[in-house]
Amino acid sequence: MKFKKKISCIFISLLLLNCSQTNNKKLPTLPNKTDIEIYKEAVSFSSKGIHKKSVIEFYKLIENYPYSKLSSHAEIMAAYSLYENNEIKKVIIKLNSFIELNPANEYTEYAHYLLAMCYYIQISKEQRDPSVTIEALNSFKTILEKYPNGKYAKDSILKIQFIENKLALNELSIGVFYLNNNAPGAAIKRFKSIIVDYKNSNLIPETLYRLYEAFLMIGLETEAKKSQALLIYNFPDSKWKKLSIDLLNSNKDDEEKGIIVSIKDYVKTIFD
Repeated sequence: MKFKKKISCIFISLLLLNCSQTNNKKLPTLPNKTDIEIYKEAVSFSSKGIHKKSVIEFYKLIENYPYSKLSSHAEIMAAYSLYENNEIKKVIIKLNSFIELNPANEYTEYAHYLLAMCYYIQISKEQRDPSVTIEALNSFKTILEKYPNGKYAKDSILKIQFIENKLALNELSIGVFYLNNNAPGAAIKRFKSIIVDYKNSNLIPETLYRLYEAFLMIGLETEAKKSQALLIYNFPDSKWKKLSIDLLNSNKDDEEKGIIVSIKDYVKTIFD
């Protein structure tokens, strides 16, 4: 009996000790506001440009009311507030997670668009590293594939055109550099990649002209004529069509001059 009493005393002591430790800790307090009230306050902060506070409030809603109808909207709004606060890396992580977990959510279309914009705003003028530009291009193409008649389809088409021009310009600049440094073979690879990958770019007329120029440099007249024929047929009013014709004429003049010079040299050798 004494042994049982000792065990009971120890158990009670441990219980009291545990209670006292729990009382010393601060228990998490539930918000004294409803999900709607928190949401309104978060939106208010966002509209005033106080984005850090709006993010805190949106996540307060998500954590305390995970089953609320406003929860998924709060996630997107939190991502938007982070975007406005220029915390782009955080936005990309959160949006990718949201899209993966909510492929058919009513806000997923906007999540795709905001993700594409995260890459789009990082496109630089220098274009030294095209990886971000390619991410933006692929993201906008995903929007057109998934939501061809959606809210962001028209804007995505315009953005794709701009990005393709940007990438095509990068390839064209490198190709022209090779051309100017007497490396037409390397230039041709760059120009062909533009024709294949960015066929809707407004740089196609110049690219065809540069291809024509490069093929002539290495003596591939048949290939050169194909490029020129494509240029003349598809872009009859382009300045690059005129330049290709001028280049052809100048080449003929050079050939004729070469014949005249060689005859004169031949005559000189006879009579000298």
